[in-house]
Amino acid sequence: MKVRVIVKRTYGNVEIEGESLDEVVEGLETFPEWLAVIDKLIDIPDGEEKEEKSLTGVIENTSDGPQLTVSKDRVNTKEAISLLLYAQDPNTVEPKKIGRLLNLSGHGSSGFGSRISEMRREGSVIKEGEGYRLSVTGKKAVEDLVKRLQAE
Repeated sequence: MKVRVIVKRTYGNVEIEGESLDEVVEGLETFPEWLAVIDKLIDIPDGEEKEEKSLTGVIENTSDGPQLTVSKDRVNTKEAISLLLYAQDPNTVEPKKIGRLLNLSGHGSSGFGSRISEMRREGSVIKEGEGYRLSVTGKKAVEDLVKRLQAE
């Protein structure tokens, strides 16, 4: 009996396969280390430093997507949304996914849709198709926020 575990990542699926459940469990024990190596190799553009490094202590990438590691009392809903969009840059993120990521991070807010609309009016968020991404102004604000959060 073959056993296979598939982990979905932003760049594709990573599979662990074995002849038995014990063999797969053994592979899963070292999997986090390998996943970190794979993520690092895949996500670094040629000759550029990975942006995630600047998010250390603020955002953690998980198989479900980026999650905030800062407590709800340290950032407001707009800042939380901005951080999640920054972590997904240059991709756009649909409102439904933004809400899910906020909830997974412990920053759930029933009014997050209104905050996105406010951010759009303020010029920090741009709507592209069905999703949103940060504007240049929004990115600059997030970079300043990250520096402040990391200094605290």
